[in-house]
Amino acid sequence: MTTLAITDGQVLRPDLTVTTADVLVDQDTGEIREIAPELAADADETLDAAGSLVTPGFVNGHCHVAMTLLRGYADDKPLDAWLQEDIWPAEGEMTPEDVRIGAELGLLELIKSGTTAVADMYFHVPEVAAAVENAGVRARLGHGIVTVGKDDEAAREDAQTSLEIAREYDGAADGRISTAFKPHSLTTVGGEYLEEFIPKAREAGIPVHYHANETEAEVTPIVEEHGQRPLEYAAEHGMLEPEDFVAHGVHVDDREIDLLAEAGTAVIHCPASNMKLGSGMAPVQRMREAGVTVGLGTDGAASNNDLSMLDEARDRPCSANSRPTTPARCPPRPSSRWRLEAAPTRSASSRAGSRLVRRPISP
Repeated sequence: MTTLAITDGQVLRPDLTVTTADVLVDQDTGEIREIAPELAADADETLDAAGSLVTPGFVNGHCHVAMTLLRGYADDKPLDAWLQEDIWPAEGEMTPEDVRIGAELGLLELIKSGTTAVADMYFHVPEVAAAVENAGVRARLGHGIVTVGKDDEAAREDAQTSLEIAREYDGAADGRISTAFKPHSLTTVGGEYLEEFIPKAREAGIPVHYHANETEAEVTPIVEEHGQRPLEYAAEHGMLEPEDFVAHGVHVDDREIDLLAEAGTAVIHCPASNMKLGSGMAPVQRMREAGVTVGLGTDGAASNNDLSMLDEARDRPCSANSRPTTPARCPPRPSSRWRLEAAPTRSASSRAGSRLVRRPISP
């Protein structure tokens, strides 16, 4: 074991107090071993953190890391037009090498802003996994499934790829990579494919992650076609389980919030992306009051413009306060927890998001 002492910094503790102390880190495992004064003598190496705030690593709960290549590619459009007219055509031209380069660039940006774990949905996942392994971070990876616009053979192949990727890469990078089965959304993946492949994911012990209720255009078609709200539809397809997590959750009603709380399914709030695309803003306070686990994510750089979790933590209370009826419901202390909430000292992650990149799936 080789150790690093981060010395003389202002250390954020799990109870949100800040004290001057040293932090002793096992560099082989990445675990925080001890927080106490004067640990330099016990370490193989030291890093002077005087004048700095020392925190556990942040967890980005929803991202498309390689989309850093598309930063600023298309602006001032709603989600559907943005995807169909600009993003999906550009992604259709991306090679595995492009995705590898984009992932490497995105991971550097994440690390620079303090993120050490990320949940990522994309394609050419082996390239993303290789970048994650080299970067030394943790990640929950998955191949995003889109069946709209595809014939049955191509749609089934896409879903099967997501399943196989999840099986193959879980536990990779010495256990730093975990996986999930990742339908893009409830409106971009046909119900027949959910019916066929969600049970297969469950049989393999693979959690599920997808975009849900991001815009009103993701709600209306399901209500009109199936006569039920999107998360009721998801529950009928077995997509609300304690190990699952959904991105956005902007347009959820009280019944859907109750479903999330009852199931233990987490929501990843992406305020900057929701503001940029004009999607609306998730009822975070209502969800938290109902007992829903809510984490933060940046989404991809193309719909955010950066991958900083500190920026996201700033945007969360600001975006909530943009609603004229909500300022009093976003007091400073809860907002600070979004910014710097810490897990137990040995896990080096943010508490709300750490469950998303936890241990590999058991065989």
